Amino acid sequence: MSRQYQNFVQKSFKYIFLLFLSFSVISEEKISIESLFSKIEVVSNSQERKLGLMYRENLPYDNAMFFIWEYKKRQCMWMRNTYIPLNVAYLDSSGKILEIYDMVPLSDESVCSKKRVRYALEVNLNWFEDNNILVGDVLDISNLVKND
Repeated sequence: MSRQYQNFVQKSFKYIFLLFLSFSVISEEKISIESLFSKIEVVSNSQERKLGLMYRENLPYDNAMFFIWEYKKRQCMWMRNTYIPLNVAYLDSSGKILEIYDMVPLSDESVCSKKRVRYALEVNLNWFEDNNILVGDVLDISNLVKND
């Protein structure tokens, strides 16, 4: 293999690496959570979190409930007395969506995060899919957790 060809290959790999690196930086752009919903209910104490969306007959499509816990741990949610089919997303402290789950109405089965989290976002079933919001996307939650 000629020296020129080796130099060409080495430079090509460097450029390809930089290209992939730039795409990963672009994908970390934060999405304003306020731009996604007309109303976000923030629940941050134990009683509010336990009640969640229980006993409600509906949740407007452009509304959400945002859960804040005191500290990071594997969090669990259930659907006891909750009639609305929902999705829950577990988020890390930067607002990055780590996991999204379908929640079955009236189920007592716990749906737990695999990772330690402090935040969760509940929305209508399929809302994330309909709005092309995916695991790995980062939501700007700074206005929701500013006193946190």
